[in-house]
Amino acid sequence: MKFLGKNIAHFVLLLVFAACTSSAPTEVEPENVYYTCSMDPQVMEKRPGTCPICKMELVRIEIDPNQKQGELKLSDEQIRLANIQTDTVRLRPLGEEITLSATLKENQNLVNVVSARISGRLERLFVRNIGERVRAGQPLFELYSEQLAAAQQDYLLTRQSQKRYANEPGFARIAEAARQKLLLWGMNEAQIAELEQSEKPANTIVFYSNYSGIATETPVAEGDYVAEGSPVLRLADFRTLWVEAQLYVSDLPFLAKSGGEALIEIPAFTEKKLRGKVSFVNPALESSSKIVILRVEISNQTGDLQPGMQAWLTLKGKARNAVAVPTNALIQGKDGATVWLKKTSGAFESRMVAPGTTNRDFTEIKEGLRVGEAVVVAGAYLLHSELVFKKGANPMAGHKMSGEGGGHEGH
Repeated sequence: MKFLGKNIAHFVLLLVFAACTSSAPTEVEPENVYYTCSMDPQVMEKRPGTCPICKMELVRIEIDPNQKQGELKLSDEQIRLANIQTDTVRLRPLGEEITLSATLKENQNLVNVVSARISGRLERLFVRNIGERVRAGQPLFELYSEQLAAAQQDYLLTRQSQKRYANEPGFARIAEAARQKLLLWGMNEAQIAELEQSEKPANTIVFYSNYSGIATETPVAEGDYVAEGSPVLRLADFRTLWVEAQLYVSDLPFLAKSGGEALIEIPAFTEKKLRGKVSFVNPALESSSKIVILRVEISNQTGDLQPGMQAWLTLKGKARNAVAVPTNALIQGKDGATVWLKKTSGAFESRMVAPGTTNRDFTEIKEGLRVGEAVVVAGAYLLHSELVFKKGANPMAGHKMSGEGGGHEGH
């Protein structure tokens, strides 16, 4: 029994020794090597294996020991997955500009209201619905009017008197006055000629449109009585439209500098880029908001554009050649603006720059870049996040512009 107890004790010691040996650390990679996941780059391990998030195989990354502060080197797979794209820094025609939110509106100069020229009852409406297209010469409504019927009878009587007393010029003048009254009350030449031929007054008269356009208001219905001057139909011609925008008073000097030249973009029609000139600036200031209304007239011969559509109105100043990069290439931080460059070695470098004139598409770089360098235009924020993750919340600490005693040479 004593011999058996010794053997058991030796066996236990062997198991403990084997366990300690198996848990001994394996060989550790050099400091400049780590393993990361292509899908989850925040994963950084010192040993190969699988990603704890997506279970993909980790990718081995070796950091160049000569890599500078503010530089990153990514694998081809990481660049592809991050969709990093570059463009060449170049001279571009660039001018100051202001972009305003605008709305398409009816051209009020092309709005016509069809009114009843004489009182009566609407027997029939030929245009009833908003949005109907009306052409010049088209029948609009039929009106019963005792007053108009009496005027027709008076005209027929004056014609008979004119014929009977042909040598008396006074009757001719009376007949012509009666005829002009019918024209003023809305009858046309063809209707008067028919009245002269039939010699019977009509109880109802059809009124025709003198304008073309779209019905935007139909305030009456069949059977309604209308007074002289009452609106029956409102027509708007959309062959030209107004683009109206609000401009801050502080930007009025720029409006003068731009010469009123404007570029109009319609989000609903991305291919449409229209040019026009500011034709009106409201002389009265909107006191509640300190803004003025400006207006540009644009052509709409195809009829694609409609009042109420949203638009962008851009006022452009005089252009000049400047070193510029796409505006979305800049990363704005509390310490200034930075861009990412792709170096000939394949590494990406974060560099501080001094931006100048900017617009929605491009920003002038007054200092920090040279023509011909490759700037990152897509994926810059991903690179910045990666640098912050690896080197801290302020990876550009200590970097200054060349005008402040260091940094990179400007253009």
